[in-house]
Amino acid sequence: MSFLLKFNTLALLGAALPAAVLAAPRWYRLESSGWELLTDSNDRTGAQVLGRLLDLRGILAPEVLALGGTPPQGAPPVRVFLFRSARDFRPFQRGENNRGIFQTGRERDYILLSQSGDESLRGAAHELVHLTLHHSTGSLPRWLEEGLSEYYSTTQHPDGTAVFGKPVAIHQKLLAAGPAGSGPWSEPRRFLTLRGDASLSTDPRELPRQVALYYAQCWALVHTLMSRPQPHRDIARFLARLRDGVEQPAAFQEAFGQSIEQAIVQTRQTVAAGRFPERTADAAPASPPAGPARELLEVEAVLARADALLANGRISEAEQAFQDAARRWPDSASAAAGLGYLAMRRADYDTARRQLEIAIARGDLQAATHFEYAMLVRDTRGPEALVVQSLRQAVEINPRFAEAWYALGAALLRQGSAAEAVDCLRKATSVLPRQSVFWEAYGRALLAAGDRPGAREAARSALLAAATPEQSAMAQGLLREVDAPPSARPPAKPPVTTPQGWQPPQDDSTVQGRLVFVDCRTSVLKFHIETKPAARRTPAQKTILATGKPNQIMLRGTGPQKREFVCGPQAARPLVEAGYIAAPAVEPPAPQPPQPPTKRAAKAAPKRVPARKPVRPAEPPIAGELVWLAFQ
Repeated sequence: MSFLLKFNTLALLGAALPAAVLAAPRWYRLESSGWELLTDSNDRTGAQVLGRLLDLRGILAPEVLALGGTPPQGAPPVRVFLFRSARDFRPFQRGENNRGIFQTGRERDYILLSQSGDESLRGAAHELVHLTLHHSTGSLPRWLEEGLSEYYSTTQHPDGTAVFGKPVAIHQKLLAAGPAGSGPWSEPRRFLTLRGDASLSTDPRELPRQVALYYAQCWALVHTLMSRPQPHRDIARFLARLRDGVEQPAAFQEAFGQSIEQAIVQTRQTVAAGRFPERTADAAPASPPAGPARELLEVEAVLARADALLANGRISEAEQAFQDAARRWPDSASAAAGLGYLAMRRADYDTARRQLEIAIARGDLQAATHFEYAMLVRDTRGPEALVVQSLRQAVEINPRFAEAWYALGAALLRQGSAAEAVDCLRKATSVLPRQSVFWEAYGRALLAAGDRPGAREAARSALLAAATPEQSAMAQGLLREVDAPPSARPPAKPPVTTPQGWQPPQDDSTVQGRLVFVDCRTSVLKFHIETKPAARRTPAQKTILATGKPNQIMLRGTGPQKREFVCGPQAARPLVEAGYIAAPAVEPPAPQPPQPPTKRAAKAAPKRVPARKPVRPAEPPIAGELVWLAFQ
């Protein structure tokens, strides 16, 4: 499995799900300890795989900490897919020996597995190591990450004892070929820096074997390093030197006391001798068993498939699936949200706004829906207050939504709220410590808050996690800013007395009622407050308050509805009290009516009898400028 494919942040499952997979008559869902497993196999097999993953998670945690990792803080929930048929898993497979895929998504992580006996369990363990490292360490060299994942993939825990380092037969067989049982090896320094499978061979026919050989070499080298007297200390020292900016060959020499060339010679000797010592440690207590399996509803299966297609960039198939779901289940909030996500991908902002507002009005509980709505408002240059409000709603629904924390921190930093931005961006980096842009933004927030040492450390983390030249350049630019001497502060100016006329506006009237509609069609937002409901013979009475500065509105109230309103009809119709300046707010200029025709044109034009139009009740005039809004 390609490292780049595994760690595409915005990718969910890596390929299209066949239509028959999740639409199968019997798909089950099992849950334990915040993890869920979806499978079309029997529930006993699903429970076995989920239990294996959760037990191994507890065993791996102290191992990763000993390697220099940090305890995961707010790691997202995990969804595991277990396919009964190898044919259904084949679209995801990368290499003939691949049995699993790890993907990190916006709101959760995913492990995708093919049911294949013991190899299925080993594949599950391999992907779990990737997941654990992903949320506990910075970016690792590829050879080390894949080698550790293979080393721990054979972990067993009989009778409360964890056994690490059992040999992987398929790797032994592949490496045993060739002179002196060493097989062909990559050039040592090139081996350290390889990042993608495509660089292993220019011949597509030879690439699968080269990939398999590379994984075997990673496993053998890491197994040799883990057989040293203090392997965790040495690896932690190696990673620390990388964080200090030392190149891999020099860091390897310092940490392990030998060059990479010497280490590979020693590894070849180990392979030739077939000696792979095992290591034991105390195992963590067993995880609680999974609860009873629940059969998925068809709508859940269809929408899960549609989400997978969308996350993988299969736009046309995803759109067809979401449209099918919207047609079959017209009241589905998730189907409307999915169509909104697709419209955002196409930059069709009118459709995106309509679908996302429908989803939110129907009570959609996906944090991603509020996140996409915030991005819609931002990209269409809407009110910054709505951007921040929607992002706050997203992280309130899912406090482990790293991308939403990042966007919220960036928005607050633009507004000058450096301290609050630091807190948001710290949460983003704690969930996804391998995102260079998160670290770079965190460093800039720390710098703005006056914490230069913290900003320097964040910039180094950004540089280490950089996956593109652009990210490296951004991190290096931040380092230069941090290390530049601070500019001299200008002498303090005498305090300024603010004239009374410049004070913020104060309300002189209030109104109570239900917030029923927020009109965002112009730069002046209009809040429709229903003060008296409609009766049999009388229409509802409304007061309309407007503002051209939504970011200056003070929101009050402690109830959960205080951030629920969006543009358009308000689903909850919350009871509010509003303070306002009782004077008509300035509205954008209305379009000019067409000029009347000249006398000659009027004489030439035939007379037409205008069609009778239904009389619509006139909207009440704007009562004034909104100053504060309190939710009851």
